[in-house]
Amino acid sequence: METKRRIRPELEGLRAIAALLVAVYHIWFNRVSGGVDVFFVVSGFLITTSLLSMYQKNGKIFYFSYIVKLMKRLLPTAWLIGITTFIASLYLLPVFMKQQNLNEFLASAFYFQNWRLASDSVDYLAQNNTASPFQHFWALSIQFQFYLIWLLLFFIALTVMRLVSGNHMKRVLIVLISVIAAVSFGYSVYLTNVNQPVAYYHTFTRVWEFGIGGVLALTIHKIVLSTRLAWLFGWTGLIGLISCGIILQVSELFPGYAALWPVLSAVLIIVAGNYSVNFSAFRLLSWKPLVAFGSISYAFYLWHWPLLIFYYAVFDMETVSVFHGLLIIITAAVFAYMTIYGFESPIRKVQLSIWKTAGIIAVFSAVIWISTLSYQEIALESASVNSELLNESFSTHPGAATYLIDGRLTTVNEYEEPMLPSLEVAPKDMSEIYGDGCIYAKTEPKICEYGALENYEYTVALVGGSHSAQWQPMLAEVADEHNIKIVTYLKGNCRFSFEDSLDFPECDVWFEKVTNLLVELNPDLIFTVGDVGEMKEEFDTVPEGFIEAWKFFEKQDIPLFLVQDTPWYKENNLICLSENADAPENCKKKKEEVFRDPSPLSQVDYLPESATTIEVAEYFCDDEYCHSVVGNIITHFDNNHITATFAKSFAPVFEKPLLEALENP
Repeated sequence: METKRRIRPELEGLRAIAALLVAVYHIWFNRVSGGVDVFFVVSGFLITTSLLSMYQKNGKIFYFSYIVKLMKRLLPTAWLIGITTFIASLYLLPVFMKQQNLNEFLASAFYFQNWRLASDSVDYLAQNNTASPFQHFWALSIQFQFYLIWLLLFFIALTVMRLVSGNHMKRVLIVLISVIAAVSFGYSVYLTNVNQPVAYYHTFTRVWEFGIGGVLALTIHKIVLSTRLAWLFGWTGLIGLISCGIILQVSELFPGYAALWPVLSAVLIIVAGNYSVNFSAFRLLSWKPLVAFGSISYAFYLWHWPLLIFYYAVFDMETVSVFHGLLIIITAAVFAYMTIYGFESPIRKVQLSIWKTAGIIAVFSAVIWISTLSYQEIALESASVNSELLNESFSTHPGAATYLIDGRLTTVNEYEEPMLPSLEVAPKDMSEIYGDGCIYAKTEPKICEYGALENYEYTVALVGGSHSAQWQPMLAEVADEHNIKIVTYLKGNCRFSFEDSLDFPECDVWFEKVTNLLVELNPDLIFTVGDVGEMKEEFDTVPEGFIEAWKFFEKQDIPLFLVQDTPWYKENNLICLSENADAPENCKKKKEEVFRDPSPLSQVDYLPESATTIEVAEYFCDDEYCHSVVGNIITHFDNNHITATFAKSFAPVFEKPLLEALENP
């Protein structure tokens, strides 16, 4: 039976509603609507219909031709908006975001943005990244990956059909898609429960949404409804779609069971669309203005998010008024119309052979890729220059050591040289531990070694989470000078503690394993953080789990070196510095807002006799304020982690107490 293709205007209307919902929820509610899930269902429905029609018409599928035509339709708009957005970001967004935006532009241009965001979601430090104007490209990345998967699926279906010597294309497809969708849904439920941020961006946790659209395309001709039921289905689906984001916290629950809500809403609307009933959702969705908007919904979706991000940056606002929100929507719609009809449509009308089209796409891809990598090279050279400046100019960039030199904290205005690292480099100015993969995401400890690796005199174990890891540059400086071997046991979000962690239960498993390894290693000293700087009531005293760990290692006769935690700020330190590059003193914070006085570490009830403690507040703060730039060096690269450059400047501060702890355990 041949599938009859007919124009379905309500699908354009449905896409229009989904795109508007995405924008409205982003702009005014700072929430996710579920509209993207509708896009996925509709895409699955349409591509399945399209490929099946091609097969029924030609007896085969032109895979290469199909994918080239698809790229000709998708890439011009995506690349135009992506390039325009990146150029605008150079002028409108803080300079410290430049590298992040460059990386995400590259990921968006080549459709792996969802995997980049998934990676960032498990990267403890990247979790605090400022929202970029490319974040929304994750959905397009999944969609393009899905198209490739579907072409492979049709190839498998054709192969199977030929092997069984029959003409059962639809049956084979229904079975294949149903199995894949079921497995994908099960995996989606599992991963959403285990690691929801990764599940949200994962391709395979979303395939079932496309799959449902695909199965619907293959079976919709067999679904028979009364006009009354069609009316009910249509309105139930539309109301369900609109209400989804209001009732569910989509960004925290999807794409597990909860994603069934918008997916099934879309299914109801598509099924009801087979029937034209008075006063139905079909009539509303087929309304010409909605259909017209649906034709530009792809570009509208791509434009609305960067416009919103630029609005926040330019007007320094955290919320959007009704009037300004409407302006953003109207501007996005105008830009979308101009993009589709002034740029994309003329390109699509150009008649070139498939091979010429593929060649042009390849050339533009190479230009974008090479240009992006060249820009990254410039950034790396800038980082290298920063490093050389620091090594050659201790007198102009003493950092924390300024306190030892002058007995006070010096401000950036007292130096002729610019502060280091530069704002462009600062977001990535972190310990080499991260580049080496030594702060591990899994519960199995990963051991790395630094400093003197042969003929060393002492062994120091660096243990804990990112707030321990940030001290590695300082330890490496001292270790190189004094023949010390540094062995690291680090995991993001975890602390040197025996307490049961409700938020991160994997830390308990990890620390138990680390404890056994430390007993086996028997280092001369364990270096770790001795309290928690986050200004929450629960951390006003040293957590009991910390003290239990101290007692355990005291029994093992292993000395501890406990450091007061560094300050936690309310916002990314670099945001303020970007806005006050010529007057960084404007970014100072009241001391009582970021440091407890006295510190929990200094007031702890129990401390092993062999433990050494060191307070760091005086290296960040004077009597009243804590500073974002100390000794001409930026202190933090986010809101609670210090730059590697600033950490390294602590070497003269820590050198003497470290050596005393090692020489006199």
